[in-house]
Amino acid sequence: MDFGITPADLRAGLIFYLLLIACLVLRAFSQAWLADRLGDHTPRDEGRVTLYPVPHLDLLGSVILPLICIFFLQPRLGQINFFLAWTNPVPINSANFRSPERHYLFTQLAGCGTSVLLALGSAIAGGMLYVASQQSAEIFVTLIGINAMLIVLDLLPVPPLPGAMLLRHWGFISEERFSQVARWSGLVFMIAINIPPVRTALGFLIALVALPFAKIYEVIILAMR
Repeated sequence: MDFGITPADLRAGLIFYLLLIACLVLRAFSQAWLADRLGDHTPRDEGRVTLYPVPHLDLLGSVILPLICIFFLQPRLGQINFFLAWTNPVPINSANFRSPERHYLFTQLAGCGTSVLLALGSAIAGGMLYVASQQSAEIFVTLIGINAMLIVLDLLPVPPLPGAMLLRHWGFISEERFSQVARWSGLVFMIAINIPPVRTALGFLIALVALPFAKIYEVIILAMR
């Protein structure tokens, strides 16, 4: 059966997926590490303060949906498309923090902060490598796009995403409602991102987030020539 996936598509999709998994694992690790440093050892007790991928990966959010999005939308390296991806939620007990409200907020934003740092580092490294190897630099452009997408996902107030976790913590969403919506949100997103106006709006947000990092990348390329 021909699914319309060429060997080049397959290679690009698998590279995209591996880069995505690396970013997801680093984000989950950073959240677990920060929670541990701030006094809550629950993530350490649950084996989450690790760069080993398996404890962080969620079958639906880290494997099934990303692969469907990647090979359905058939992204190319350097091309920004929207996708769905998340890891297992990092178990956090805010009662263990010295400053529960503030430190919980810090941990929920740790993944987003990690994506900002990864995008910035990718812009710098990609710009510096561009003159020597455009193909290698293209991987860093892809990393900018991936992390811009993850930042946008972070900001969406839909369970089980971090934006909704913050709303739940602040009392805008009950625990029961959060769990109910989280069961179906992946399917709803899969449908929504195939609606042209929704995809256009999300693409605009991703491009907007990626823009400053792309500018840094371009400035460094000009400076290195």
